[in-house]
Amino acid sequence: MKRSELLKFKWILVLELAFAGAYLAITRGLFVIFLVSMGFGIEGISVVMLFSAFLAIVIGVLLYEKSSFITSRVKLKLVLFHGMERAMWFLIPLVNNPLFILTVYSLYMIFSFLVSTFMNFAIYGSLEENDVKDVLAKRSASGGASNILGFALGVFLLAFLQTEEKFIYIFFLGATIGLLSTFLIAFLDLSHLEGAPLPKAVEEPERVFSTSLFFVIFLIGGNLLGMVWTPYIMKGLNSPDYLAASINLIGTVSSIIASMVWNKKSLKTLRTSHVLNALNPLLIWLVPVPTLHLFISAFNSFTYTGANFLGNFLFAKYKKWFGAVRSSILLAVLGNLALVLAAPVGIVVKECYVAAFSMIFIVLIVSVLLTLFTIPEVAIIHEDVARTYSFILYRNSMIGYKVTVEISKETAFTTLRLFALTLVLATLYVIYRFLTIIMA
Repeated sequence: MKRSELLKFKWILVLELAFAGAYLAITRGLFVIFLVSMGFGIEGISVVMLFSAFLAIVIGVLLYEKSSFITSRVKLKLVLFHGMERAMWFLIPLVNNPLFILTVYSLYMIFSFLVSTFMNFAIYGSLEENDVKDVLAKRSASGGASNILGFALGVFLLAFLQTEEKFIYIFFLGATIGLLSTFLIAFLDLSHLEGAPLPKAVEEPERVFSTSLFFVIFLIGGNLLGMVWTPYIMKGLNSPDYLAASINLIGTVSSIIASMVWNKKSLKTLRTSHVLNALNPLLIWLVPVPTLHLFISAFNSFTYTGANFLGNFLFAKYKKWFGAVRSSILLAVLGNLALVLAAPVGIVVKECYVAAFSMIFIVLIVSVLLTLFTIPEVAIIHEDVARTYSFILYRNSMIGYKVTVEISKETAFTTLRLFALTLVLATLYVIYRFLTIIMA
């Protein structure tokens, strides 16, 4: 790729997230607040996240087996899925019915998974490691800046719109802004990705395994915090919805600063942000004053951004031999797997905030320990010892996985058939309800 073409490519990616950041702030960023305002507690929110993320993982497993789907008609599929993801937010607030919201949000999560996969493929498949780091950092900063505008607008609309239909206006506005980012994606040249080759074998799979394990456990903690913090602010501390949105706003401002601070740091420096991030659940629980959570949000976002960079930069390092296609799919799968594993915890703990924040703290500490002792690039022990620990963890996990698969294969097939039948019936019911509302 020529330098002029490379600059154009990188700037389109940066500007895409500049619009997408505002879209995400006004839609997905306010979705938990939307659910809480409808009467959902931690348990209900967790069920929505569990079901929708599970479907995305199923799609991810199928894509991993049929990776050729990613490498053909790349641009057409990216633009199509990109637009469909945004279109779901025109539907989500229309019907005040939990089943309808669950179904449409699940479709959104499937499209979101596909968008993440193709966007990761466009980035990891087109750019060298240093360019990947540069683009990820600039996208984080541009997305954060537009997040600020989006959350500020969201706070304003939540505070001053007094109608029951306010989320219809808010989500419609967010979806429209999101479609502007889809328009930008249409100008990307992705012809060089057509028919991209797949590596015949994975070198040092234990490295990918250890990094994936750390990243998914870290994301579980982040997802749990997202599910618990907003209900805790609104119900546990009796704060208004616009304060909960303000916490998101402050966090976004902090993430922009963090992107500029962490993007040039070494992997071993980034592990510091990961260690510090584990302290946030304790801070949230120990501080009962709602307004002080604005400062905690700033600290949380600053450290979370650095830890998130750690995971993404490690995959940028591995992509030369692991492959851009597999890296793209795996990153998207890990994000949804973290949601699936976090949701049952939310269902169990419900409104027991002591248990919830304790669980989040434990999860984050486990991810820190994995980083410090099993990932050679960032471990505090000698690299050869960390690689040995990583290999032992990988080997034992694979043995346990194979035994589990052999024992539960028939049970899994039966469960999937029942799940598919349930999904079909639920979809038919939603379509029927939607048509009834339109024709009424």
